[in-house]
Amino acid sequence: MDWERALRSQRAHKLEPRLGRRLARLVFQQAGDYQEADFIPKPLVHELERKAPILSVAAVKTSRSKDKTVKVLLELADGARVESVLMRPSSRRWTACVSTQTGCPVGCPFCATGALGSGRGLTSEEISDQVLYWRRFLRREAPGEHLSNAVFMGMGEPFLNYEGLSGGLRTLLDQRLFGMGPSKISVSTAGLVPKMERFAEEFPGVNLAVSLHAADDALRDRLVPLNRTYPLSALAQVIKDFYTDEGRKVFLEYVVLPGVNDSEKDARELAAFVKSISVKLLQVNLLRRNPGGDAEEARRFQRRLKAEKLICTVRESLGLDIEAACGQLAAS
Repeated sequence: MDWERALRSQRAHKLEPRLGRRLARLVFQQAGDYQEADFIPKPLVHELERKAPILSVAAVKTSRSKDKTVKVLLELADGARVESVLMRPSSRRWTACVSTQTGCPVGCPFCATGALGSGRGLTSEEISDQVLYWRRFLRREAPGEHLSNAVFMGMGEPFLNYEGLSGGLRTLLDQRLFGMGPSKISVSTAGLVPKMERFAEEFPGVNLAVSLHAADDALRDRLVPLNRTYPLSALAQVIKDFYTDEGRKVFLEYVVLPGVNDSEKDARELAAFVKSISVKLLQVNLLRRNPGGDAEEARRFQRRLKAEKLICTVRESLGLDIEAACGQLAAS
């Protein structure tokens, strides 16, 4: 939603600030419609509907998984399309998986978005509107349920669209608008080191996830091509310098590729990388390759890492049957 445009309409009608704040709560936190705002003049309601639509994105196709995951194909104002996902990782938590680009130039070989190549960055409004879309979805389809978390792990490399990302984050964190707590938001990156520094300074409470996938430079060059520009030594240094001092837990995402990055040697290299920074603050999240990966392969590698005293979990692949799991989003 273009809240700046809405504010201009409020000022033109000389709406009291307290009523503007009440309107913001209705739209962003309660996921309500303008027609429910019976506390503002009807002419303003009509003007807002015409000049400041609540959503800048439109649903084209919705897919539902047997595990309650929902995926939506969204069309943007210029006809570009992205996918966004709503997950329920536990009975007490709904999480929105947010996209930041219509493609991804990083080109990780196991990621469907990377196969699309470069796409444009989403605006801050298009980014935050994905969260608003899911809040409105839950209000409509699951009354009483609430969206609690947002992860920037959808289509695109968030830090290659830093301005759109940062604007969207500020909207989500604004207590007058979405009012989300920073600990409820996680942003993933393939390791764009300069932007990791900036992110640490500008969003100190927001969680960081790093798509690692290998702790050997030669192998990571193949799996995460961005490593050729920002190798593991640079990645380790930025985490040490900007994240351990804050006491922030950093998540290392690792897709287990049988015969590629899951040997005892790979486990030792990953353990050495983690121990060179902080065993207490870094958590390894293992993921199966989607589709076709076996969760037992991830658990086998987890046992090797736990023998190295690492904090390590195996993340469940939600939405596999609708191509909504990690690495499957492709706006198709």
